[in-house]
Parts: sequence; C-alpha cells; structure tokens
Amino acid sequence: MTDKYLGEDLIFIISLPRSGSTLLQRVLSGHPEVGVSSEPWILLHQAYARRSVGILAEYDQDWSALGINEFIKHYTDGDDAYDDGVRAFAQAIYGNAKRQAGVSRFIDKTPRYVLILDDLQRWFPRAKFVFLLRNPLSVLSSVVNTQIQHDLSTLERFANELLRGPAAMLDAIAAIEATGDDAIVVRYEDFVSHPENELERICRQISLDFDPTMLDYSKNPEIKGVMKDRTGVQQHDRPVGERQHGWRKMLGDAQQLEFARGYLTALGPDLVTRFGYDFDELNDAVRGASERHRPSGYIFPWKVAIVSPDAKKGRDQLDVMKYRNIRDHGPVMGRIRTYYRYVVGFWKALRFTFGRVESVPDKMRKQEAARKEGDRPVFR
Repeated sequence: MTDKYLGEDLIFIISLPRSGSTLLQRVLSGHPEVGVSSEPWILLHQAYARRSVGILAEYDQDWSALGINEFIKHYTDGDDAYDDGVRAFAQAIYGNAKRQAGVSRFIDKTPRYVLILDDLQRWFPRAKFVFLLRNPLSVLSSVVNTQIQHDLSTLERFANELLRGPAAMLDAIAAIEATGDDAIVVRYEDFVSHPENELERICRQISLDFDPTMLDYSKNPEIKGVMKDRTGVQQHDRPVGERQHGWRKMLGDAQQLEFARGYLTALGPDLVTRFGYDFDELNDAVRGASERHRPSGYIFPWKVAIVSPDAKKGRDQLDVMKYRNIRDHGPVMGRIRTYYRYVVGFWKALRFTFGRVESVPDKMRKQEAARKEGDRPVFR
C-alpha cells in the first residue's frame, strides 16, 4: 500500500493581506528547487464544501453541505475518507505544477488560508508553514492605501482576515509548538531590516540550501496571473526597510486615523501584544495624532466600513451612500444628493407600507386612465 500523502513537498506562507508575503515568496522562488505561482486559492473550496456558512453558491450550499456530510457519515470510512480525497487532489494539482516547473517543492501563498488553518494543518502535517507577521496597523495602512483607496466602503472584503486572522495564526503557531516542533515565524520588520540573516534562518527551517543571491529577486521569472501584488514589490529588486513603519502614514489623515482607532479597539491590547507588537505605543501614537488632526469634513465610520453588506442596517446603508456621494460630488452636493435619496426612499417606503398614499403624478395618471375608459375620476 502506498504511503499517505501528507504534504511533505509543500510550503505554505501564512499571513494577513499586505504583510509582505509576495516579497518573501519572490525571494524564496530564487531557489532552483522551489516553484511558485500567483495566489492559487485552490484549497478554500475543499475546506468550505462541508460548511453551511461562509460560502454562497447557486446550487444552495446548505443542502450541498448536508448532502456531503451525510454521504461521508453513512457511506464512507468517515472524515478521514474526505481528508484523504483532499490530499489526493492536492497531490495531483501541486504535483502537476511541480512537473511543469521542474522543481521538487512548491509554495502556496494565499492570504485567506488564515481562515482554514485547522484544515491545512490536519491535511498536511508534514508541510512547512511559514507564519509571516507584520504590525497590524501597517497591514491596515497598506490595505487602505493600495487595495481600497478609491472606495473605502469595500474594506468589509478584508474583514474576516483582518479581524479573525491574527488569532487564527497565533493558535496555529501554538498548535505546532505544542507538538514539540519549532514554528517558523518571520516578522516582516526583521526580514526587511536584516534580510540575509532572516533568509538564512528561514531556509534552514524549511530545509533549503541557503544562497544569498536569492535576495535579488529581480532575476527570478515573473509570476503569471492577476492574483498577486502589483504595487510595492515591483518597485525594488531586493528587500528594503523603508516600509517597516508603514503604519505611520495613517497618522496624518483623519479618515485613516478613524480606521486605525477602530482596528486597535477591535483587536484589543492582549491580541496585539501576543502578536508581538506594543499596543500602548500604537494606541498612544494614534490618539495623539487624532488630537492634532481633527476631522474637517465627513469621516466614514470604521464600524460601518468593516461590516459585511448583508449585516448593514438602514443607518449603515445611509453612511455608505453619504460617503460615496461626498466622494463623487463634493461635500455640499454629496450631502444634498444623500438626503434627497433618503427622503425619496422614505416616501416610497410609506407608499409601500400604507398603500393609499399617492403622489400627485400618480393621481393624474389614474385620472387620465379613468377618462379614457369613460369613467368619472375619483379623488382620494
């Protein structure tokens, strides 16, 4: 009987979005035995296939999850059968990618894997997990200034990673250390400040021969596809330390300070400290900057921006409308358009609720229709 595939040829880079994972991936791709790709996302579906929440599908995910779980329970050897199927899929798809690249190891860098770390560690206990940590405010600053700068209301697309990711990573690190193994933890700030020392340590921990020329990633083949960083990593050809304090960019902007305060509050001092950063230093800097940079106009609330669309209430939707109108039409016209649409929407709601409330144009149309039919119009 063949040995069960447990991911011994896989390297997972686990991080929050905008944490420097593309930089680390590009550096490691300089090793001749390592293959990389744009973010593949291929294991998320397998993890969510048995869940009834967190996924939408036109075939009705509730029924799909129920059917899969009942099939696994009643007609197979149980959960292990499904896990073996996932492993077989992974072995086939990653194996094909390795053959295409002519390598023996493969790196999967998908930031949203922070949501399925329990599954990954169960499926691939022999894989190498590299946990890349970065100052949470630097992560938020990078998301705001690169990913959502044209529409802050889309911050909710990153909510699960930003809010659930840090604790999930810490739990996964603790699970590895509980087995007696050393977790491979890399801090972005250390990596860009001392790249050669950090790379040598990483290579040793993931069983790769260290070569300092790997740091010049400009010579590595360009990664294909759109699921990749197309901003910061392209501006240099090796790690540089200029962005290790990227969070300080937020301190001069009242809107970004609102998001910074909200994010720090959401994470809390214990989690930020466990993540390896000084909560008091960050909080004091944000509070001091907030006092110096008082809002001079509309500030889009963090508590609205971070909430998913289906969880937004009426007042939240009004805030989203106001933000977009002010962004597109300026502070005066933006507010006028917002409140006009609010009044119109409120009036339509009244008409729908009470039925008998009619506008003057509606009355005139009814009168005209009645005249054409030869009936006497009735005024209400």
